[in-house]
Amino acid sequence: MKKLFCTILILSALFICATAHAEPTPSPSASPEASDGSSPELISYGVKGEAVVRIQLRLRELGYFSYKPTGSFQNLTVEATKRFQQKQTDSSGQPIMSDGTVGAQSMAIIFSHRAQRADIAAKIPIGKQLSGQASVTGELVDWSEVKELLSEGTPYSVTDYNTGVTFRMICTVGEGHAEAECASSEDTAVYKEAFGGEYNYSKRPVVIAIGSRNIAASLQGQPHGESSVRSNDMPGHACLFFSGSSSHVASLPDVEHQAQVYKAAGRG
Repeated sequence: MKKLFCTILILSALFICATAHAEPTPSPSASPEASDGSSPELISYGVKGEAVVRIQLRLRELGYFSYKPTGSFQNLTVEATKRFQQKQTDSSGQPIMSDGTVGAQSMAIIFSHRAQRADIAAKIPIGKQLSGQASVTGELVDWSEVKELLSEGTPYSVTDYNTGVTFRMICTVGEGHAEAECASSEDTAVYKEAFGGEYNYSKRPVVIAIGSRNIAASLQGQPHGESSVRSNDMPGHACLFFSGSSSHVASLPDVEHQAQVYKAAGRG
């Protein structure tokens, strides 16, 4: 009996010691994340992270954002946010501030059932198509060769295959294709008019003069991303594809761009 009593005392002491040194269970309120999963910080230009991905996905769902989510709050997301905010009102029916940043108010509205969707465009402006003979055609040159010919910072003459109008663009070599910006505000006005007078997501066949060669290409009509040319009135850069170019999406080819490249070579 005495041995049993001693054994019980020893086991009790060991249990008390183990309990005293155990790690305490954290309180649910210790988490810095808000209960609804949203970020408590102001989301503005340059911010990156999961909260930005969620905003981009929701803006795309509502019709304000047309690109794949990147998790980086850059120019396109800022502009999409402004367009979203311009359609929203607060609980009293008053317009909310449309400054392109996402604070507590905008965050709450974006993820609410009362968020107003973007209007559906009645039409997409597409510039004039070819009438008669093209003023110039280009040769098909593979992107692997073209990127060695391009000199960054140099203005190149670009001719719209359909209308024959010419404007200058400065190119930056990317991984699968080039990015191009108009060299001046005058060039931007001609570029914009070629696409129907408004920036849009259509793609047009163009011919770019590089040295003594005219090379077939396809140009996008929607500026996006960063801009490196000052005072050209162009909000970003446009994708410029050549034969064999690939897109930003998993380096896959873009069949629409490729069709326009062939058209610019007189094979469309």
